Amino acid sequence: MTNQIDAIELLLRDHRLIDGLAERLDAADDPAEIRHLFLRIVEELAAHEAAEHEVVFPAFRAALEKTDDTLAQCIGEHEELNELLDEMRSLAPDCFGFTKRGSALLLDVKAHFLREEESVFADMRASFSPDELLRLGSRALAAKQHSPAFPDDHPHIAVDR
Repeated sequence: MTNQIDAIELLLRDHRLIDGLAERLDAADDPAEIRHLFLRIVEELAAHEAAEHEVVFPAFRAALEKTDDTLAQCIGEHEELNELLDEMRSLAPDCFGFTKRGSALLLDVKAHFLREEESVFADMRASFSPDELLRLGSRALAAKQHSPAFPDDHPHIAVDR
């Protein structure tokens, strides 16, 4: 297969995309653009988490044969990010509370991705062969493609008051 990507590279690509979207969200002023960026972040994070939770992290846990505190911390951070996104969903994109949470989201996403990249991904690279990472990448990509999507007309996000 010519379009193979290893699991770590796939997740790193997600990190760059989501980080870029979060930076754009933090800098955006137009409510329609803010709404669009927020929905993209929600969608991309859902797909990213599906790949990690359904495929990559279970395989990594099995390969480690022990509990990994950093991995557990990263999973907890996923829950915190989702709670922040849920809070943002109920707010108008042009209100101060949304803006404040958007800035927090940017910082939280950066810290979370850094932790995964410096610790979890390095340990994964040591735990799996290149072929295993390619197989995990294929399965993770399939999980991403079947993850829940969030439509552009999400009922909880208001652009106008």
